[in-house]
Amino acid sequence: MQTDLENNGTVFPTNVRQMGAADDGLRIYMEDYVHTYLYQYARSGATGEKLAVLMGKQFVLDGKETVFISGVVQARFTEKLKGMETITGQSWKYISEEIEKYFAGLEVVGWMHSRPSFGAFVTSRDEAYHKKVFGGKNQVFFVVDPADRQDRFYVLNENKTALRPVKGYFVYYDKNTQMQEYMLQNSLVHPKNAVDEEEEEEAGERIDAAGRIRSVLMSKQVERVRRVKHKYAAFTLVSAALCMMCVIMSMSIVRSVTRINRLETEVVSVKENVERQREETEALAEDMSNYSPVITVMAAENSDEEKGEYEKRTYTIKEGDTLAGICRLFYGDDSRLEEIIAINNIADPDVIYYGTEIILP
Repeated sequence: MQTDLENNGTVFPTNVRQMGAADDGLRIYMEDYVHTYLYQYARSGATGEKLAVLMGKQFVLDGKETVFISGVVQARFTEKLKGMETITGQSWKYISEEIEKYFAGLEVVGWMHSRPSFGAFVTSRDEAYHKKVFGGKNQVFFVVDPADRQDRFYVLNENKTALRPVKGYFVYYDKNTQMQEYMLQNSLVHPKNAVDEEEEEEAGERIDAAGRIRSVLMSKQVERVRRVKHKYAAFTLVSAALCMMCVIMSMSIVRSVTRINRLETEVVSVKENVERQREETEALAEDMSNYSPVITVMAAENSDEEKGEYEKRTYTIKEGDTLAGICRLFYGDDSRLEEIIAINNIADPDVIYYGTEIILP
């Protein structure tokens, strides 16, 4: 490792996960909190496009041009100009204030554009805007499709005539207190209440950003599961009522062969509808319980409270997951990472495969 990194006061991260192939021309490292926040930000609007500015530093490592991304600032107050979401003057004023407040010492290293269900493709308007605003050396363009969970980096080619795709990038894990503070103050899942400074001093502590976001997500997912269960109970009551009506009707027309045949047809149809509704409701409940690892955690915790006994918790690895990210999601930090590695006999914590089910301590 060259000394350029050390001379800039930055320690090279040891916990790194590669996303895609290593690019021959540019190495990009994105901190995990930034990666997580960008996807949350991209999903925070139902269908709208989102823009953000990426903060970090540039180095030369082992002869390779390298970009470290350790911060992100939302591009608020954007406008649709000529069919493209654009950062306005008001946006840049807001971004500058946020950079000075949270990311002093970092520089703008690129931007992000999210487009739901569009794919990780670059448009001619994106390319023209990048050349105009982010045309500096090794400034990157990150495209995110939150609906299909696709993303890709782009950078100008050597002649600066067009954007070329970067083969892949790396996600690394660090404490990143600057990004944690920004996430706390700019939560995407719950509006921040204005708290008087004196009250904050009396509280005497700050809530960890990741823990707060995780708790809000858990409450939302539990509420969704509760609504699904209520819907299932309503279907069950309706089904029971329909079955009772069928029994009463069958008793009243037992002497008529024609009417009995018609009633049997109706009963069969009702049973099929009830069974289909039951299957759809159960499938919906299962989908909602599997929608997020958070639901699994809450279900396990509630089960412990109700049954008073321990149940083994498992989690199925999804594409893009990392052990450190899973540990943070369930426990708020990396303190139990070693337990997860040990209990699952994982030889190399940096190599995991999606679709694999792991045990959570």
